[in-house]
Amino acid sequence: MQPLGLVSTKGVLSGCQFVFPNNKGAQVHAYSPYSWITQDSAVMEPVEIAGIKGRKYAFDPEPVTFCSVNMDVRAYASIAVDAYDVDSDEAGNRAEHCELAKKVAEVVVKKFVPLAGGTPASGTVQEPVPDALANADICEIVKFTHANYAGVNAGREGAQKGETSLGPTCTHEVPYAKVVGMYTNGVGGLEALPPKAGAEVRNEKFGSLKARYEQTAETCALSVQLGNGQVLQVDFIGKKKEAMSRTCVSARLVLSVSMLALITGEH
Repeated sequence: MQPLGLVSTKGVLSGCQFVFPNNKGAQVHAYSPYSWITQDSAVMEPVEIAGIKGRKYAFDPEPVTFCSVNMDVRAYASIAVDAYDVDSDEAGNRAEHCELAKKVAEVVVKKFVPLAGGTPASGTVQEPVPDALANADICEIVKFTHANYAGVNAGREGAQKGETSLGPTCTHEVPYAKVVGMYTNGVGGLEALPPKAGAEVRNEKFGSLKARYEQTAETCALSVQLGNGQVLQVDFIGKKKEAMSRTCVSARLVLSVSMLALITGEH
């Protein structure tokens, strides 16, 4: 941050605070996966920084001058930068805070994000341990809180466990859509998991792991192969029209949260 005139740094509860001249501050967060924002916002504009798309936004109208930037770095978590006056939410200038947030985001993505030419920090864990699913409770792997990110707010009591010939399932369902989490007991990888009949199939990467999308008009299943050959899958089934138009985005969002929890051990 030195090229931006860094004055000092300070550890705070929500992250690391960087202090710049004229009493301006910024914090960098590893945020939830990049997704839509439904909260009313005073500012919501697209940005592109170092070739990476994102948005700048502010929930509160003026006189609050807080401004944030959130970048879609194509990872399980996104990067967010908040910029503000260190002493007061209403001091300073929002336009200047937005520019500071963008400049800090540029420094971060260019240093650490491969899409922007950066290199992940040494020791960064990018996938779960190979046996992360061993004897796991599927409703703790694809939790009700993970389904919330895709608009499926069924609550803890709404989680329904099941069993298939391939492995255990956990279903979260509301009138809008249904999320079904599943993992395979077997270790044969994606090749041992038959795709949905009639689905459009795409083989891709999910982070560093092998992945497969299976999409129909109303559903999208995303399956990811772990290091030991077990497969974790999230199937998003749209029930309302607005859900059907974002099935694969929703499946990816839920599985990103689940995968992040597997990596960090917070499941």
